Amino acid sequence: MCGLIISPSFMELLSLQYHKQIIPPHRLTDYKLFRISKMEEFTYEQIRVKALKQGVKDNKVHIGLWANLNNYLKTRRKKNGKVITYYIALQKLAY
Repeated sequence: MCGLIISPSFMELLSLQYHKQIIPPHRLTDYKLFRISKMEEFTYEQIRVKALKQGVKDNKVHIGLWANLNNYLKTRRKKNGKVITYYIALQKLAY
């Protein structure tokens, strides 16, 4: 036992999420999970266009905050020696 105390209401919530097949938060960073479920991915440029349409300032900080507040998960992957930022729409995970 690790000494971690979890309240019964929290355990109920976790079991409800499991039964509804909602992905637990610790699995959100598992890229293989997204590849299997074919999640909708957007590049930074695509997210930037969406944010600018809603009147967000054109800088990385404001665009990143907009993406976070609008339920996009930021991931980074390396392709051909370059690190590319992708955003995954979390709205699809609840369904």
